Amino acid sequence: MSMLIEDFMGRILLDLPDDALRRLEHLKERRKLPRAALLREAVEQYLDRQNQDVVQNALGLWGDNAEDGLEYERKLREEW
Repeated sequence: MSMLIEDFMGRILLDLPDDALRRLEHLKERRKLPRAALLREAVEQYLDRQNQDVVQNALGLWGDNAEDGLEYERKLREEW
């Protein structure tokens, strides 16, 4: 027996300032997409960015550090 799996979408009610609605309307006209599609895209991008921020924050001070961790540890031990 095969089952069909459907993607279900929930609905939300969203209040936006008039300026944001105007800007969204301009974007809708420029990109020729429905407003709902633009909002879905914006939410997906926001959520992806939040996930990336979590990963970067998890790396702490080592995130942008090019120094080798083992070498750093050796330098610290030399101070003892």
